[in-house]
Amino acid sequence: MGRPKKTVYKRSTPIIRLRRNIERMIRISNLLDRRFATWVMSDDPAALATIERSKEVVRSLRKLDESVGLQAQDFKPPRRSSVVIFHEGQTVAVKDKFRSKYESAFEKILLEDPEMLDGLVVVKILEETGEITVRRGQRTPFIVRKSHLVAV
Repeated sequence: MGRPKKTVYKRSTPIIRLRRNIERMIRISNLLDRRFATWVMSDDPAALATIERSKEVVRSLRKLDESVGLQAQDFKPPRRSSVVIFHEGQTVAVKDKFRSKYESAFEKILLEDPEMLDGLVVVKILEETGEITVRRGQRTPFIVRKSHLVAV
């Protein structure tokens, strides 16, 4: 008994992986279409409708495969942002992108404390909504979306 065959892994782009998935779906839909083809002799309208839907699926998948010509255009999907996990007691700040929203909401408080949106401490993480309760010093806590915060 010889050594087991070594697996060679290939690097592929997201578009290549997408096309492979579409090719698998086409193979499976062709298999289903051939199985449904044996039902053609049936007089049942539901069976005939199923055969027609199967053919539509095969046609749609082929069109999808043709339209995914993004590989030739050197298209790369945008990278997902890394997941940030906040914990209670952590110091955070409101992202620049969302500051105007909070500045208009807390206009009067910001006149007294211009750093209010920077030195926030996580008080509680709301599991149901993904929102985070934050507080600046001894002020009343308020809720902020997780995506609106950045760790300091």
